[in-house]
Amino acid sequence: MSYSLIGLGIIVVAWLVQFFLINKKSKKINPYFVGLYALGVAVLVYDGFSSGLKNLAIANLVSLVVSVLVLVRVLRK
Repeated sequence: MSYSLIGLGIIVVAWLVQFFLINKKSKKINPYFVGLYALGVAVLVYDGFSSGLKNLAIANLVSLVVSVLVLVRVLRK
C-alpha cells in the first residue's frame, strides 16, 4: 500500500469523525478531526518528498501548517 493511500485514508477517517461527532446545535470543529487530518497530510508530505514530488510535498506542507494552526486554536478554547 502506498503512503498516498494511507494519508488519504486517514483524511477520510478524519472527515467521518467530524461528520459523526458534529452537534446539530453547535457546528464547532472537532479537535480529533483536525488532528487526524494533520496526521494524514503529514503522511502525504512524507510521500511527496520521498517520491521526488517537491511541489506537491510543499503544497501539502502548507496545508499541514494551516491545519496545525487550527488545531492549536481549537485546543486553546
